[in-house]
Amino acid sequence: MRIFIATIVGLVGGFVLGIALSSFIGIIGMLVFQEPMGIKYLSYFTAIICAVVVPIMDRKSREVR
Repeated sequence: MRIFIATIVGLVGGFVLGIALSSFIGIIGMLVFQEPMGIKYLSYFTAIICAVVVPIMDRKSREVR
């Protein structure tokens, strides 16, 4: 159950992180190149990556204790 919750938290957190990162890249692109830039589907990629990384980090933090 703990792994499932960590995966859901990773999905949601990664999706939000991807949206924020994409917006940041768009702002930097506007400042530097005067046209919006971005990476298509970045929020989905970061959600998948975080859904894998968060349970791994949670497991390692429990082993240290």
